[in-house]
Parts: sequence; C-alpha cells; structure tokens
Amino acid sequence: MGDRKEDIEEKTEEEKNFNQESKKGVSANKLLNTLLFLIVLITVITGSIIYYCIYKYSKTDENNEKIINNDNSSSDVSTVADIIDETLNTNTVSDNSVQVPSVPNGNTTVATGEADNRRVLNESIIVLYDGLILDNDKMGIVELKYIDNSNPSKDNYVVTYFNYENYGFKDSSLGTLSTQVIDGLVKIDNVGKVAISEKYEAIPREIQVINSIPAVVLDNNSDLSVYDTKKTIITDLDGNGTNEYIMILSNKSTGESKILLVESTGFIKATIAKMDKSGWDGISTDGYYLSYSNIEILDIDNDGIMEIIFEIPTTNSTPSQISLVKYKNGDISGELDYTCSLKK
Repeated sequence: MGDRKEDIEEKTEEEKNFNQESKKGVSANKLLNTLLFLIVLITVITGSIIYYCIYKYSKTDENNEKIINNDNSSSDVSTVADIIDETLNTNTVSDNSVQVPSVPNGNTTVATGEADNRRVLNESIIVLYDGLILDNDKMGIVELKYIDNSNPSKDNYVVTYFNYENYGFKDSSLGTLSTQVIDGLVKIDNVGKVAISEKYEAIPREIQVINSIPAVVLDNNSDLSVYDTKKTIITDLDGNGTNEYIMILSNKSTGESKILLVESTGFIKATIAKMDKSGWDGISTDGYYLSYSNIEILDIDNDGIMEIIFEIPTTNSTPSQISLVKYKNGDISGELDYTCSLKK
C-alpha cells in the first residue's frame, strides 16, 4: 500500500515536470514565430523600398529620354510605385487661386476679378498729377510727362488708381487713355488730381486747413500779420509726433504771395515759393496769388513721410511742372525759395 502511494507521488511529479517542459516549448515556439514574422515583414518592407527606388530611377531615366527625344507620349501603366509616388506628391490646388498670365515687355499682370482692371507687378509706383506722369524718385522740380500713344507699353497705365484731392482720399477708378491726342501724346482720364497706382496709406496722418495763422507761429513772426489772406495747412509731415505748418499768404495791397514751411516751434524753416506783382502784371487785371489749391500734401513714394506737392503756376490749361519738397526731422530736401512768374 505504501509502495503504491510512493508510485503515485512519483508519477505526479513527473507529470508536473512534463507540463512545465511543454509550456516552455510552447513559449519558445511563440517567440520563434514572432521573430520569423518580423523577419518576413522587414524583408517585405525593405524589398518594397528597393523596388520603389529602382522604379523611380528608371522612371527618371525614361522621362529624361523622352525630353531629349521630344517624346510627349505618356505611359498608361499604373503600378504600386505609381500610386505611392502620386500619394507623396499630391498638391492641393485652391479653387480661388490667381492665374498669372504672361504679358508682353516682361510685365506680369494678375487678374483681380474685374474684366477691365489690371495690376502691373515689378514696376515702380505710378503717380499721376492731373492725368500726367509724375516722377516721384527724387525731390525738386519735376516735369510732368504725357504718354506716347504709339508705345505698346502705354496700356500699362490703364490700371486702377487711388485718387486724392483737397488733402483727402477721393475714390478709386480705372484710368483710361484720353481720346484727345496732342502730337501723338495722351494723358490718363477718369482719375483725380493726384492718382496713385498702389493702395496704401498715402495720407497716414490728419491734415487740417484753417483760415488763420496759429498763435505759436504769429508769436515768433509778427510781420506775417500784414498778409490779408491767410491759409494754414496743419499736419505731421514726418510722423515724429509734432505738427508742421504750411502757410499760404497773400497781400492784396502789394500783390505779394508766398508759401512757407514752419516748424512746430513756430519758426520759419523755409520759403517754398514766392511771387510778387511783377510776376503777373499784364496777365490778369485782378492779379494772381499763390493759393492753397496749388498745394497737395501726400506720401507719393510710400515711405511714411508726406511730401509737399507744389503745382508751379502756368498760363497753360494743363500744369507742366511740379515742385516736390520733403521734410524729415528738421532736414528738408527739394527746390526752395522758388520764384513764380506768369509772364510769357
């Protein structure tokens, strides 16, 4: 009886050992299967990458050969590599994208959605004064220019302009070539007194016009009180936080008129223009005086500083010369002390 019990216990122990060995075998098999799966997966991925690279290389050679041979035909064969390549290089194009067509003379025109409106890129800002071209590259006396009607580039001036008059923004309008041709020359119609081809803050700071001389100016220049007609344009020309004064004065008894630039301290910085009776005698029985209508204040080169634009008076119906003056932190550039005359 005791021997049988020992046999049973010994058999049970052997079964336990067998079960443990079986479990170890199963775990080893699982690990081996996992390793085999990973090896197969890596092999497949590596093969796919190698195949893709070989295909791309051959595709590049094929495309180069087509270019050399001027072969415009394309393959209709679609492969896995084609699908991968298409997926990697897919670009989403917006329905609102702007088309940039090519135009003559190297200019690029961008459609704006209006059939009769164009914007010319890679050119200087176009500035017009009374429809004539105003060169804003430098300060001083500027000759206003007509447009040569025989020049193909004349159409470059047919763009939307932003118009300014009387020290403020007026509107925007499409410029048109004038129908009146003078010696083969035309101007731009349907624009304001000053027209700019770019949209920006051409009047970045407030401009005020009063019919008197500010106290700070009169306190330092009591002799200005002899002028019976007084206009003062008040604005911060250079944007440094202090106002300057552009004064238009005339004396009906002497026939004298002048335009002055006065600093914020009240002291005269410069005489921009002047005219006396000898300059207009015989032209008009009533005489001629410089007026604030000869002046516009505008940033015409988009540098944040407003220039003084002085229209030099003439007996012609269309102005021919403009004087540009720039004031910045006490420094002034342009033509000064200009003597005007209406004598022919």
